[in-house]
Amino acid sequence: MLGFCLIIKQNLAMRAVSERVRIKQTLLVYPDDLRISGNFMTGIAKDLRTGQRELISFSLKSRQQANNINNLTKTSVLEVDGQIQPIIPNTNENQFDKLHYSYHRRICNEFRIDRITLITEQGHGMKRICHEWRKKLSLYFDCLPYPINAYCQQLIIGNSNEDSAELMISVKKLGLLHLFCISGMHIVLLTVLVRRILVQLWWTREMIDLFLILLLPVYLIIGGGAASLIRATIMAELGLLHEYLHLDPLDGWSISLLIGLVIDPMLLLTLGGQLSYLLSFVLQVLPSSIHGFKQSLFLNLISLPSLLSYVYEVHFLSFLVSYLIIPLFAAIIFPAVLIGALSFKICPFLTYVINAGLQHFQHLLDWLSSFPGMIHFGKPPLLLAILLFLLTLLVFSQGFSPKLWQALILMYVITGGIIHFPFNGEVTFVDIGQGDSIIIREPFNRRVLMIDTGGKLNFRKPEWANIGNRQNDAQRITVNYLKSKGINHLDAIYLSHHDADHIGYLTTILDNINVKWIIVPAGMERQASFLNKVNSAKQKAVRIIPVTDTVKIPKLPLQVLHPFTTGEGKNEDSLVLTGNFGGKTFLFTGDLDQQNEQKVIQKYPQLKIDILKAGHHGSKTSSNLSFLQTIGPRYAIISAGRFNRYHHPDKITIDHFQMLNINYLSTQRYGMIQYIYFGQKGKLKTTLRGDEIKWTLPNYLRN
Repeated sequence: MLGFCLIIKQNLAMRAVSERVRIKQTLLVYPDDLRISGNFMTGIAKDLRTGQRELISFSLKSRQQANNINNLTKTSVLEVDGQIQPIIPNTNENQFDKLHYSYHRRICNEFRIDRITLITEQGHGMKRICHEWRKKLSLYFDCLPYPINAYCQQLIIGNSNEDSAELMISVKKLGLLHLFCISGMHIVLLTVLVRRILVQLWWTREMIDLFLILLLPVYLIIGGGAASLIRATIMAELGLLHEYLHLDPLDGWSISLLIGLVIDPMLLLTLGGQLSYLLSFVLQVLPSSIHGFKQSLFLNLISLPSLLSYVYEVHFLSFLVSYLIIPLFAAIIFPAVLIGALSFKICPFLTYVINAGLQHFQHLLDWLSSFPGMIHFGKPPLLLAILLFLLTLLVFSQGFSPKLWQALILMYVITGGIIHFPFNGEVTFVDIGQGDSIIIREPFNRRVLMIDTGGKLNFRKPEWANIGNRQNDAQRITVNYLKSKGINHLDAIYLSHHDADHIGYLTTILDNINVKWIIVPAGMERQASFLNKVNSAKQKAVRIIPVTDTVKIPKLPLQVLHPFTTGEGKNEDSLVLTGNFGGKTFLFTGDLDQQNEQKVIQKYPQLKIDILKAGHHGSKTSSNLSFLQTIGPRYAIISAGRFNRYHHPDKITIDHFQMLNINYLSTQRYGMIQYIYFGQKGKLKTTLRGDEIKWTLPNYLRN
């Protein structure tokens, strides 16, 4: 099966295009595969010429166009022209891997649509009808009040939108995500409900079984076809056919795994696949003596290594809350959601009563998730995650032996210690797009610092085009990386100057990570735009420290070399910082211009460094030739976005580096760039090899 998985992956890689190409295509699109977020449409389509599935995206031009596509309920054929390109892999450590996830769905290319010239309806077929029903149900649920609309989307058709994303915040914190992903429990509840209704209509058992056998594959498509739903559907089908096949439950589980792996050979490399098959297997083999709270505790513990490997944290209340909430969910919440959805057109009053009850339930979850007790564990090394899983199995198979419990607890303590008190340090240049964000972490996490947060310029859009509360790059990349390392605090954030690409994500960082100090160039602390970002954050205890080169902060390892006087936080006022880590001297220059680079070396003529963070993303306004000659770096790190509108880095800057034999590395090409060190020795490490996304670079960066 591993070989089959590798063959499938290799086949997909071979079918991927090698660079961006402009072409015309005829695409088949199911209506429920399209998503509208503000003025942006994304989805999945099938190229009718090659038969390959592709990711698609399109910038919508008007509210009417957005409404037309959002209300599309028919399977359609689109005549489009645009650009086809490879899918960009994850470019930061522990970032969500879009390429890997797409390979799971047998997708290897991305098509960016520039123009849709024709939309025609497609013919008949059961699969088409199921997708159309799913889209019609989604539009119907959108008409319901919040939160029942989000519950219906999530629990009945497995659909996620902005409302359900808000709903899931507390659910994720409490570790109840499995309740809100359509899985075995939902299939069981659905079949029980259908069976009871049909019994009341005097259907025979044989007729009911036949109806369910035909119904479940239809619901598999309507429910979204997630890994857990595929597994649950196959096992339910085998259970209904038990009289003819004479299979015991474990045989049914094995067959469902084999079928699932044929459908998706990389199934067990996903969190959903691991949890679905793991928990369903454990329920098949668990002794009858283990039930109630013991069973709930075991299921939580057995899934914990997988959860920590993907979400990095767990709430202390999860073990108790899941035990209390699951019966309530099965007996009341799920049936109430179904009744509320069915009664809206017939008796809307009943739907609003149920909605009020769901609001109280949601308030309960929000209240519970607000309790202290979130354990920021971090991502366990793979070997230790496997050992934790095996040791948990051993604990429960040996009847809860106290010595084994002690060994399991000790293993978690050791794993947590390795994550939270690492022997190595790092200077990490995050690939945050067109911006700067640098993380400095000393050995044993003695001090953890950040220089700039990254950010994007927000251009004014009409109201219909604004995107809701979607995660930004700081949440997906920087915060995610810090949490994977078990870090939930920063000793200081240095903000080089006030530009959005350096401080735009400040509020996001403050909302997710505890910060002791914010250090800014003198004068910036009075600016309204900066203060608004600080004041709008949930965290209020942070201290702002304005600095010039005369200010010394003894507890921090970075020395301020610039600015010399109070300014306004502009490029020419940028913080210039230097520090020694792992035997190498670093210089961080923000967006400092050439004129002020000269002033720095005039004041500090003996300044010599090993690694330079190239000023202003490699722009020709920085990296003056005499400045580079004076400081003599061996390496220059360029932080810039792919396809950025400013064409950073400039060829002039690259020529300067080549002229002086300075090795340069760009986040555009290599993704996250890290200097990992032990004691006084270290080495540079990059997330990408450098050849994966060369097609995104200008010619002078491809060598």
